Amino acid sequence: MKSYLVLTPPGGTDPDHKRTIFLADRFSWLALVFPWIWLLTKRLWLAAAIVFLLQLLAGRLIQVAGFEVGGFLFALAINLAVALEGRHFYSETLIRRGWTLDAVLTADTLDTAEELYFSGQQSPEIPERPAAPDWARRGEARPGTGWDQGGIGIFDHHGGR
Repeated sequence: MKSYLVLTPPGGTDPDHKRTIFLADRFSWLALVFPWIWLLTKRLWLAAAIVFLLQLLAGRLIQVAGFEVGGFLFALAINLAVALEGRHFYSETLIRRGWTLDAVLTADTLDTAEELYFSGQQSPEIPERPAAPDWARRGEARPGTGWDQGGIGIFDHHGGR
């Protein structure tokens, strides 16, 4: 089971929840393989630049004699850090930008998490319908209408006769 963070946009939720984010708190394979690109897709510009520079440094260390293993482990550590903690860093950045952490849910799938979250939400108020007139409550025909009044459409029923 995964944990899902439910983040609502700044200024409150929109009525149809189009901007509500369900963020799975889990390992990211894409962030492991391409950490700075993954950070760019999340609009984390500064973090992407720092990770890119650290990867360049790790690449340089790999080329230095005697530091090959250290450079490789350094690059692997950077990638693992982004893969393991990138989603948390992304959620914290959204919260700093004004998003609200509305709920933390545990579910097997995203669909289940959405069902759990939206089942706990209040449904929009449905306006009350006006009261039915007396003739409708008694089950009578509408005053001034009926088959005896003649037709006004394609077929004329000749007053119901």
